[in-house]
Amino acid sequence: MIKEIVRKDFRLIEENEDIRKIFGYIYREAEFPIVTKDKKAIGIIDERNLMKSKIMGNERIKNFVVGVPKIDATYSAQKAKSVMVNSGVDKLIVTSEKEIIGYVRLIDILKITGIEKTAKELMKYVQPVEERNKVGEIINIMRNSNRKFIPVLSEKKFSGVIGIREILPIISTKEKAKDYHPEKTSLLETSLTGLVREVPICGENEAGEEIIKIMEESEVVAVCRGKEYLGLIEEIDLL
Repeated sequence: MIKEIVRKDFRLIEENEDIRKIFGYIYREAEFPIVTKDKKAIGIIDERNLMKSKIMGNERIKNFVVGVPKIDATYSAQKAKSVMVNSGVDKLIVTSEKEIIGYVRLIDILKITGIEKTAKELMKYVQPVEERNKVGEIINIMRNSNRKFIPVLSEKKFSGVIGIREILPIISTKEKAKDYHPEKTSLLETSLTGLVREVPICGENEAGEEIIKIMEESEVVAVCRGKEYLGLIEEIDLL
């Protein structure tokens, strides 16, 4: 049953609280936020919405929530997986006797049900950028895509990724005023050097079971042939 794998590192947070209350989670320094209204769970934070919005620092959390199904702790892993597939989400809120007890990730479910596809079948080709690209350009690319990570190349070889964790502090700072401080404005004109995050790499024939093991610790896996970039796998792609 799901209750045996439920994650309990969560925090209940009211929909009308300041959006800055969840930044710690985005930076992986705080617990997973489950958004509530009148003490009832209504969803989780949609990080992609954060990227597409202007964050002035006083927005309410409810503006960035995506509704996800709630399942009972007695559900089987297979039943929970069906809910995920039908709803297109990679996380579910778990309740017991109508009380919120935590959440499960898709990766938790797949550890039980398994996955037979290879990295080549799971990956998505996301157009890469070069390390010399400017930060401002990447913000626009991420806002126009529906991906949490953009691959970065250095001299045509895979270097790493730029993710929401790297970009969000820049967005939240630059949107606060129209008369940007010179040092903040200049940051948008700098290259990606220093912001690129290293991530695990696998070959295109890597088995799905191995990818699950890798993604327990990483949000994203790069698929490469040597140093040649082929695609990315985010957790949602495992659906």
